[in-house]
Amino acid sequence: MTSKDYRRPTTACEHEIEIKSSRFIACLSPCRNTADAAAFLAEVQKRWPKANHYCTAHVIGSPFGDDGLSCSDDGEPSGTAGRPMLNVLRNAPLGDISVVVVRYFGGIKLGTGGLQRAYSQAVSEALTALETELCIYRQQFRVNYPYSDQGAIDALWKQYQVQVLDSDFTELVSQHLATVPENVASLQEKLNAATQGRIKLMDKSKEHGAGLE
Repeated sequence: MTSKDYRRPTTACEHEIEIKSSRFIACLSPCRNTADAAAFLAEVQKRWPKANHYCTAHVIGSPFGDDGLSCSDDGEPSGTAGRPMLNVLRNAPLGDISVVVVRYFGGIKLGTGGLQRAYSQAVSEALTALETELCIYRQQFRVNYPYSDQGAIDALWKQYQVQVLDSDFTELVSQHLATVPENVASLQEKLNAATQGRIKLMDKSKEHGAGLE
């Protein structure tokens, strides 16, 4: 799990280039999971029927890690389409994104180097028109506290813009939280002062990892 912020798309976009009579149409879309990626590919195939290739690259989650990455050459020579496209996304760096480059073959072979440049160029140029937002890394914690402390706790969550991801109300209040790492030390100090040291931020990364939002 990475601890870096990254940018991700907020809308879809398309960009077309033509190289030696071949059309390369780069289609980009937000993508949060493999189902999104599959649905987007199906949508592109329907919108651009009878193309020769539908090459893909997906970054699900952060572009800085090795999880959530996939690509396909879809019949092009190995390593000439999907991998170059994926490299463009990771170098941007962009996450939570799906890219499909549609190719209509124009009759002139481009060679492996030419294909790599064409697919990279199509995606790179498309990115200039892509609208994005910052995805901020947030460290995740679990806390348990008695109901008598809830008023003080809620005030601190608001002060430090802590996100409450879920809550369980039984004998104690148990909450799953997320906050930016820079706030953790100060927040713990305030918790200590407000509750006489009864409440500790327990690092969720030891259970399920941290997250980005």
